[in-house]
Amino acid sequence: MNAARIGVLVLAVVAAGIAALLARGLMSSGPEEPVAEKVIEEPTTEVLVSASNLQLGEKVRSSDLRWQRWPDAALNPAYITRAQQPGAVEEYSNSVARMGILSGEPVTAEKLVNLSGAGFMSALIEPGMRAIAIEITTKTSAGGFILPNDRVDIVDVDKGQTILRNIRVLAIDQRFNDSGEQVAVGRTATLELTPAQVELVSMASAEGSLALSLRGMSEQEMAGGELDQPGNSVVKVVRNGIAQSVRVNR
Repeated sequence: MNAARIGVLVLAVVAAGIAALLARGLMSSGPEEPVAEKVIEEPTTEVLVSASNLQLGEKVRSSDLRWQRWPDAALNPAYITRAQQPGAVEEYSNSVARMGILSGEPVTAEKLVNLSGAGFMSALIEPGMRAIAIEITTKTSAGGFILPNDRVDIVDVDKGQTILRNIRVLAIDQRFNDSGEQVAVGRTATLELTPAQVELVSMASAEGSLALSLRGMSEQEMAGGELDQPGNSVVKVVRNGIAQSVRVNR
């Protein structure tokens, strides 16, 4: 065997060895495994939430409340936490919703009213306000479609003018069934007014008829908005056959 053949054999062996090493490297490397992302859980606190949709004035049962974990970053001081009030579900059972509460919405002490030692209606009235009932018919109450928590304008029918605007309706003796059909028409509407507004409405109703004009939801202005005219309201009152003008402060 001459030197040329020996050189070819040596080169072949070296090439085979290099090819084997390359193949082994490719097989050992394989596809890259995905790197698992590290999940960091944010600290949470259990807060009291509504387990169902609650309407204004609805009685709350223990099954209507539940605990739910809430991110500490979004925690409001007004929320009721399990750490501070572990017996809150039982404590607020048999209370009354002071406003509408959606399912899953955190519950606060301002949204629920405990009726122990207080009447139902007095629990719904805002501080400093009063409740007064006026007679209504389908003709004087937007066809009977005014419901509790709606906002209305009060109109003096005889004078053809609005005496109060954007007044909250606390209650009305009218109910609807599940299909939305009207089953009863109310005869009285209970309104939330300031003490001065109570006097104004009382005197106006004694002189004539009052009607309620239903406001749209997009026109929910500041509660208790009154006449556009500046200053105080002047109302004519007849006492013992003598007409007097009485100024009512706003």
